[in-house]
Amino acid sequence: MMILAPPALLFFCNALLFVSLFTRLPAIQETLGVDKAVLGLALLGAPVGTFMALPLAGRVTERLTPRVAAPLMLAVAGLITPLLTVAPVWGFFLLFLLFGFFRTIHDVAANMISTGIEKRTGQKVLSRSHGFWSIGLLVGSLISGVLAGREVSPLVHQCAAAVVVAISCLIVLRIAPVEPRQPRAPSAGRRPVFVLPDRIIVMICIMVFGIGISEGAVYDWGIFYLREVLQADATTAGVLYAGFTVGMGATRLVGDRLRERFRPLVLVRGSATCVAIGLAILLSTSGLPLAALGLFLMGCGVALGFPLAVATTIELGRGPAADNLAALSLTLLLSSIGVPPLLGFVAEHVGLAASFALLLPFLCLSFIMAPVAQGRVPRLLQRLVPMAKAGEKGSPAPVLPQDAVRD
Repeated sequence: MMILAPPALLFFCNALLFVSLFTRLPAIQETLGVDKAVLGLALLGAPVGTFMALPLAGRVTERLTPRVAAPLMLAVAGLITPLLTVAPVWGFFLLFLLFGFFRTIHDVAANMISTGIEKRTGQKVLSRSHGFWSIGLLVGSLISGVLAGREVSPLVHQCAAAVVVAISCLIVLRIAPVEPRQPRAPSAGRRPVFVLPDRIIVMICIMVFGIGISEGAVYDWGIFYLREVLQADATTAGVLYAGFTVGMGATRLVGDRLRERFRPLVLVRGSATCVAIGLAILLSTSGLPLAALGLFLMGCGVALGFPLAVATTIELGRGPAADNLAALSLTLLLSSIGVPPLLGFVAEHVGLAASFALLLPFLCLSFIMAPVAQGRVPRLLQRLVPMAKAGEKGSPAPVLPQDAVRD
């Protein structure tokens, strides 16, 4: 359990910081004195910061080592959050940009810590690490609700969250094992500014795209669906919505055992199927208990999407692992940047049910692309993707470069 403590604490505090800020946005909006449209533009600062950080994330993580980079970047992001509650709107944008910048480097470094533990010890901890993100969301949401109900100001709330995160980061630095620096491979020239994704990374992103946007759709539109379509009151909708987080957290906590027992292909297809079943239940029912079941199943289904993408990227990617994770994050950012507006457009002009139904074709795509998790090209794409030599003698299916075929 001790080997899990550093990444678990990092993922938990990351989620705690995230949810503490976003649950207080209505109060922050009132302080800013702007409408939702202007606030939405200000919130674009974080994606801009993410985009700026991705070219540097791998290099910073390599230079500092993941053990130092992850807690340092999270602590800096935490210290920025109190300022977000008192800054004018232009300052909010700039500070939110910095928040996204440092938090992105932290994400790359934290995943490097988890995958490094797996390589050194042979124990699966990546999924459980992400499980503590879900626990942090749940705990942070409950705390935020209590503090907001007692009319604690966002500034005091964020100061308290920043202190907790800073102390936790110091603990991580103390308990995390010192990692040997990886020798840098000789390079024929200067490293590119942007770590562009190769074919392997792109195919991994396509594989988890349907699962990922389903998670985002619930975050963005789940409460709206419960309130407007199922006519749930605010309290009931909040309780039902928590079912999604519970399903995601519970599955991630047992996800490493699932990864040891089942092949990655089975897990990807099982995840996509579970999300689709939960979505079908949600769309076909008018009862709140069944809606809660649907959200719970969707939470279970999306739980392993990102951990599987990270594990596949580490195993199949070329070059430094940190650069591969940065390229993965860059591709997922660029590929999903138009999805929330699209779902919002559909919801506004057709309905929320149609917006959620739009996820089903993308889930089918994730199901089809599942062989990528084992280094193989799906049959439907074998004519489009050049074949590499099989990694094992007699292997009939084409494999992705590096002959990375898992059992």
